[in-house]
Amino acid sequence: MADFFNHPFINQIKDLFKSGTKPGVEEEEISFLRREKVVVFIGAYIMAVALWFIVNLSGSYSINVNLPIEPGNIPEDMALTEELPEFVQADVAGDGWQLLSLFNDPPTVIINIENEEVNLFDQVRQRLSYLQGVDIAKVQPLVVRLDMEAKVSKKIPVVLNTDIQFQNRFGMIGEPVISPDSIIITGAASKVADIDEWVVQDTLRLKGVRNDISRNIELQKSTGVIELSETEIQFEADISEFTEGETTVYIDTRGLPRGQSVTYNPASVTITYDVPIEQFAEVEKLQPYQAYVPYSKIIEDSTGYVTPDIDLIETNYELRLRNFKPKAVAYFTVIN
Repeated sequence: MADFFNHPFINQIKDLFKSGTKPGVEEEEISFLRREKVVVFIGAYIMAVALWFIVNLSGSYSINVNLPIEPGNIPEDMALTEELPEFVQADVAGDGWQLLSLFNDPPTVIINIENEEVNLFDQVRQRLSYLQGVDIAKVQPLVVRLDMEAKVSKKIPVVLNTDIQFQNRFGMIGEPVISPDSIIITGAASKVADIDEWVVQDTLRLKGVRNDISRNIELQKSTGVIELSETEIQFEADISEFTEGETTVYIDTRGLPRGQSVTYNPASVTITYDVPIEQFAEVEKLQPYQAYVPYSKIIEDSTGYVTPDIDLIETNYELRLRNFKPKAVAYFTVIN
């Protein structure tokens, strides 16, 4: 063992990485020699690996490869009723170099649509005929069906589910806008007939919102045998900070017969509501709500107390009813 470590070649390797310099030898020359030896070593290593690949890939191997599938030229007025498999899985054997090329860049198999039932083994064998000496052992699936119907199009609304949580005192003004709010779907008649709306796959989830929302949301390019006219939609919503407003209104009676009157105690209710800060000054000058009791409710009552209904009459403003007091009032009916 000691002889091995004292071998001249081993001593040269030691000298390659040994620190310091020999007497009479310049340090620059030693550094140059070391770099030269490292370069020679790396070059020899790369050549050895390349030779190993050349020798080994010249042999015969078997691999499993996924070949993309596409239908042939479908008439413009026809559409498939079922989606084709994305890939056909083929077990092939042959020269290593050819299989390496096949694995790295698998060709697309174009399906002949003239027949309702297609043998994929024949299609794959025909597609790989340019590779001499490559044998196909089996394919999966072996057979696919090509059922087609008349192609139709239909315009349907887009539905987006949202889960938006706002910061305290913030909220949405008006309704959000989805653009476009509808899309055109195209496909086989039997498939399109059952679709009345397009629900976006992912729910829009936002937390701690206090600023206006603008989001581009991707749609599937296609789903199965249905094609979409749009690839994305835009969701927009105006957000504002809200403050509290208050108003007091007298209670009216609706549907009151002639010759009768109703008196309430108390005669008014105090309503509290949320209003966007930028609208507060205008709304404060108005009486945005009405309070009333339908006469039918009085007729049906046997307790002597009724709960007024509250209606928003200033609909140009984004007001949200919070509360009103009292919740129930006494009433007295007077017949004139």
